[in-house]
This record gives sequence, C-alpha cells and structure tokens, in this order.
Amino acid sequence: MFKRLVRTSVPLIAFGVGVAAFPVNYRKGNWREKKLLHINESIVNQISSTDEYKALIEDPNTSRYNSSDAFPDQHHKNYVGTGLLFGPDLFEIDPIVFLNEKQGELTSFYHLGDKLISQDGKIHNGIVSTILDEGLCSCGFPLLPSKKGVTASLSIDFKNQAPPGSTVVLRAKVVEAKGRKVVIEGNLETLPFNKDETPIQIAHSRCILVEPKWFKYFAWFQII
Repeated sequence: MFKRLVRTSVPLIAFGVGVAAFPVNYRKGNWREKKLLHINESIVNQISSTDEYKALIEDPNTSRYNSSDAFPDQHHKNYVGTGLLFGPDLFEIDPIVFLNEKQGELTSFYHLGDKLISQDGKIHNGIVSTILDEGLCSCGFPLLPSKKGVTASLSIDFKNQAPPGSTVVLRAKVVEAKGRKVVIEGNLETLPFNKDETPIQIAHSRCILVEPKWFKYFAWFQII
C-alpha cells in the first residue's frame, strides 16, 4: 500500500512543484510577445461597414473580441490564425469574434489570403477545418463547468471550396449543453461586400466538446 501511495503521490507533487516554480506572469499571460503586424485594415473596415457587424455591435448581450485575445500572449507565435499562418496573403486580420454566452451563439469574421491554397488554387480544406474547430469550440467553452474542454468529435460537410482572397464568416450555435458535454453546430460561408453578390456556402460542421474530469485541477494553477 505504501508503494502504491508513493507511486501516486510523487508524480503529483513533482507536477505541482514544477508548475509553482514556473513564472506566474507567464502562466497568466503577462509576458508580452511582439504585437500582431501587417493587419489588413482595409478588410477590417469593410467588415465593420456590413449590416451584420453593426447589428452585432449594437446587441447588448453580445461581446466583441479578437481571436488573439482568447489565449495567452506567449502562445501567439505557435497559434495558427494569429501566429504560424498570420501575415500578408495568409490570415490577414486578427479574426473578429462576437459571442453571446447566454444564447450560446458565435459569429466570427476571417480573411483568407492568396497563399492559403492547395494544389487546385482554392483555399485548403485544412484551413477551413481549423477555423471550424477553433470557432465551434470557442462557442461552446463558456457552457462547460471550467469553461475549457477538448474536441471529442468534429464532423465537417464540405459544400464548396473558398476562393483565395475571400472574407468569410462563421456562424455557430450551441444545440446541446449538459454537464461536461456541449454540442455545437456551425456554418462557414463567404461574406459579400456587394449586395448583389450571393454568399458561397463553404462548409457545415458539428462539434462535440467535452471537459475531462481532471481539467478542474488545472484551474488551481491558472495554466488553462
């Protein structure tokens, strides 16, 4: 029994010491990395001029933030949308996100540059998958007990491939929330700036988000 106690407690103690020794400011995201550069302000202005954006801004139950605000600064360089694939002709803006936590609804805007393409000259479906995974999870996180979780299942029905240089909008909604499980569905389509232009349906997705039981312990160390 003593050996079992040692085998169980020593790793936990070592983990706790390691986390405690790690800089608190780093865990809290107070270590500032370099700011996002090369944001395409013209695209941001176009998005801001749409009726949908204006309606979301005026909605008192909806909060607006940028995608990079949702995670610690020290992780920006390893993040996809505002790190590894951020820059001219890639992800050209810091995605704009509107979240209604009470209703479990999310709307987010992205701009996909000319270099995010596959061999056929269209936006790579891996980029679309990343947007859907991250967006649907962001929609569901607030309804989990610790507001954090992992993707248990992600199904995507690809409708059309997004053209390069397009601005796209993701609209997601929680369809089920029970305990440590949340189910979210969402649609991704192009955002026309010309009223005569018809949006291109890119993909529909369904995500099952779960919170592992042990996630609650990480809140003590402020590392998630």
